[in-house]
Amino acid sequence: MRKLTSLFISIFFSFILYSGNSYSQITVSMGPTADNTLYEDASGTTSNGSGDYLFAGKTGSGLIRRGLISFKLDSLIPPCAIIQSCTLKLHMSRTAVGPKDVELKKVLSSWGESTSDPIGEEGSGAQAETGDATWKHRYFNTVFWTSDGGDFSQDPSAVTTVNATGFYTWGSTQEMIDDIQSWVDNPNSNYGWLLEGDEHSTPSAKRFDTKENDSVNFRPVLTVTYTLNIPALNLTSLIEGLWNGSMMVSDTARIYLRNASSPYTKVDSSTSLLNIAGKGLSCYSNAGSGNFFIVVTHRNSIDTWSAAGQTFAIGNLKVYNFTSSSSQAFGNNMILKAGKYCNYSGDVSRDGSVDLTDIVLVFNDAAIFAGGYLVTDLNGDTFVDLTDVVIAFNNSANFVTVISP
Repeated sequence: MRKLTSLFISIFFSFILYSGNSYSQITVSMGPTADNTLYEDASGTTSNGSGDYLFAGKTGSGLIRRGLISFKLDSLIPPCAIIQSCTLKLHMSRTAVGPKDVELKKVLSSWGESTSDPIGEEGSGAQAETGDATWKHRYFNTVFWTSDGGDFSQDPSAVTTVNATGFYTWGSTQEMIDDIQSWVDNPNSNYGWLLEGDEHSTPSAKRFDTKENDSVNFRPVLTVTYTLNIPALNLTSLIEGLWNGSMMVSDTARIYLRNASSPYTKVDSSTSLLNIAGKGLSCYSNAGSGNFFIVVTHRNSIDTWSAAGQTFAIGNLKVYNFTSSSSQAFGNNMILKAGKYCNYSGDVSRDGSVDLTDIVLVFNDAAIFAGGYLVTDLNGDTFVDLTDVVIAFNNSANFVTVISP
C-alpha cells in the first residue's frame, strides 16, 4: 500500500534488552522516523515530507538537492549501550549520471517532515506544508535554519560512491559510530544525517527511496551493533509531592548502589531523570557484578532503600519498581498516594528526617512567595506555598525518617 508510514523494525539477535537477560552483543535494524529533501529555492516553499523519494546532488538546471534522514534510536538501543558498528543502507532508484560521491553529514538542528507530496518523479518537490523542512526552514514557515540549505557538520561521517540503480551502504566508520554514540548518550541531540551529493557538477543528482516507498524492501535501513558492558538499572520510583495521581513532575534523582552486607558501603551511583511515570535508567560503570541495595536520593525527599539486596551483573538490565508495594522499600518506608507507593517528601535540609527545620525552611519561602526550581517547592509547581508547607508538616508530625539496614 502506498504511503505506509509505520516504522520498519527488525531485530537480528536472539536477545532483547528489556527482557533482563545478559549478553555481549546485540544487532538491531530500524527504519527512519523521518526523511525529507531540501530543494534549493530562494523562497523556501518547496519540500517533500511524505513522498516516495529523497534526493542528493544537482539537477540538470543546476539546483541543489540535499536529503535528510533520522532514526529514533532509543526505541531499540539503551542509554548504557556502547556502539560497536553501524551501517546505513539506501536504495538508489533513479539517476542520469555515472558514479558520484554522496556524503553523510551530521545534522546540527532539528527539522520537520509534514504532508507535502510531490507528483511524478518528485524531482521538483511540492508546496511545503506547515512543519516541513525546506531550503530556508527547519519547520515551514516559522523556524529557520541558521544558513539556507541546512545546519550540518562540514566533515562527512561517511562517503559512498553511488553509480547505477541499486543498494548502497554507508559505514561502518568511526565517525558514524561517534554520531550514534552521541545520540544514544544525549537523545535530544539526535537530528539525523544530511545526504550531500556532488554539488560542483551538473547534473549529479541521485534519487533514493524513502520510508514511504511502495516497496518495503527498498526503504532505508540503519543497522547498529552495540554491547552493554556494565550493569544497568531500569527503575520506577515516585516522589510523593511530585506525584498527582496520574503523572509525576519529572525530576532528577541520584540512584546509589550499596553493598548488601554491613557496612553497606557505597559502590557506585548514577544520576537518573525520573519521567512522568517515575521511570528512569541508570548506568553503573564502577559497580561490576554483585549484590547491592538500591538507594534513591532526591533533593527534597527521604532516602529510600530497596527491601533487600538486588543482584546486578555486567551486561544485565535490572528492573526494580518501588511503587507497586510498600514492601519494595526497606522497612516499608513509603507513603501510599493515589494507588502508588511514593518516597516521602519534605526532607529539605537533607538530614535524614522531616522535622521542624524543614517546615521552617518551606514556610519562610512560602511567606515571601518564592518561585522557581527550589528545594522548598515540594510539589514541583515552581511556587512555594501552603501546599508545600502541609506536605512537610504532615510528614514531620508522623516522624518520617530514613529507614535503612
